[in-house]
Amino acid sequence: MQKSSRSVCFIINPAADRKRSSRHISWIQEEAKKRWHNYEVVITNARDEIDLLASQKGEKFDIVVACGGDGTVSNVANGLVQSNASLGVLPIGSGNDFVKSLRLNRTLPECMDLLQNGRSVVIDMIYYEGDATGWCANTIGSGLDGLANYYAGRYRKLKGFIVYALGAIKACLKFRGSKMRLIVDGDEITGEYLMVTLCNGKWEGGRFHVAPDAIMDDGHLDLLLIERLPIYLILAYLPMFSRGPSEFMKGVSSIRCKKVEINSEKPLYVHRDGELVADSMEYLKLGIREGVLKVIVE
Repeated sequence: MQKSSRSVCFIINPAADRKRSSRHISWIQEEAKKRWHNYEVVITNARDEIDLLASQKGEKFDIVVACGGDGTVSNVANGLVQSNASLGVLPIGSGNDFVKSLRLNRTLPECMDLLQNGRSVVIDMIYYEGDATGWCANTIGSGLDGLANYYAGRYRKLKGFIVYALGAIKACLKFRGSKMRLIVDGDEITGEYLMVTLCNGKWEGGRFHVAPDAIMDDGHLDLLLIERLPIYLILAYLPMFSRGPSEFMKGVSSIRCKKVEINSEKPLYVHRDGELVADSMEYLKLGIREGVLKVIVE
């Protein structure tokens, strides 16, 4: 096998996939040694600030690879925004939503081939500020899905979609909505909402197809709104979201936009790419930033 001339750093989160991702460490080290002259494998721990680590490695390497789930990808992406380094992904987490939108949900050997021989493209990111500040690669959700992600993170012994499904059901029973004032591309919308989710990618929570038309490099975002609904309707809609929101779903709508402001009467849970970023958000301003992240694809 001919080794690549590009330099690469693998950032491995052994806590991903409920700590099951650590079983891949030896294989990643062996593959890196076979495929690259200049490489480094970094194993993080709970005290590491992965975004800062990724930023530092992005100054030294051509490619920085997030080895984990969507949370790891999000943190590494935050460190590489507007960097010359490209983001690579080895999806060894539980949800792996980010890779689905870029058709990178492949076997690990196939992903290694892409890292060695693939090309780099630029994608958009969501920037948010207010009660929390940062960058989002895939989806950022407040209200129902923010709380669902919080509950999902507490199921330590379970794996896969069932974790998110249980979190979503528990959130449905706990959170009944908040009055909100939204400003979407300058237009004001008021109402009582269960969920306000801004999407750069198509998927959330493993199988929830929240934004089927989202494209990560088109300069637009997809805003998913779910109004306050009876609990039986929400529970009925949950499994249907594997196919995406439909016109027959009462109180569910999608808006193509570039920027959104959220003002909530009640404090909300907020997730970014499946990781909790706030548990008492009342104000958030979000918008698209075009072409700010390089990603290795085919």
